[in-house]
Amino acid sequence: MPKIHCRAVAGYLAIAVGALLSIPVAASAQEQSAAAAAAAVRKAPFSKVFTVGKASFVKDKDYNPSEPNIQFFSLWIDAPSQKAFEVAVRYCVPEQDVSGDQAFLAEMILLDGNRPLVRISRVLDTQRAREKQARPARYNPPVVVGGLYGGFYGGYVVDPGSYFPEIKCSAGSTRFDLTALKKQIAGLPNRTLKVQLLFSNGVEQGWQLGGTTVQALKQLPGIKKIASGA
Repeated sequence: MPKIHCRAVAGYLAIAVGALLSIPVAASAQEQSAAAAAAAVRKAPFSKVFTVGKASFVKDKDYNPSEPNIQFFSLWIDAPSQKAFEVAVRYCVPEQDVSGDQAFLAEMILLDGNRPLVRISRVLDTQRAREKQARPARYNPPVVVGGLYGGFYGGYVVDPGSYFPEIKCSAGSTRFDLTALKKQIAGLPNRTLKVQLLFSNGVEQGWQLGGTTVQALKQLPGIKKIASGA
């Protein structure tokens, strides 16, 4: 059973990054350094290799175009000095059963079409899903065309108004170890892949990993070393 923590999603990135940076300093300074590292990760471009401290990263995000806060975010981490090769996943998925059951992300599969290529299942750390507001409720008032005639309103309604209810999602995060999967990642085809998320309560979710991101993963030091046969 993986270790479960009730961390805020906003702070998860700092913890995941900070845990992989080699910073031999006091605890308070280390927390500050982790926060600075997380800020650097947030500012970095998607689908490109970038470095923070002694670690290299690639990040990717897939989302629902009509509801951008419904999303799947992955941060791929290569830290040779820590002998760590991991992926940190954050999600906000529409299935309420995930948070209702307090489930956690247990497995992630990369597929080419319907063909599984890489099965990622070694959980290092995880946060059980919780209910989160993806979009607040909103109301568009009626649109009336016309004017006042002798003190009486003589317009007519063009749009009676619309109510859009609140949208909630199940949000959480998981870190997976990829150390044993380097060869499989090095052999991924250079195109957009399907991503299947499997939760501990049996719920499945489908997303994508961009083709540019897949190519960038092969530029991580640990993967390049495998590909070169070193």
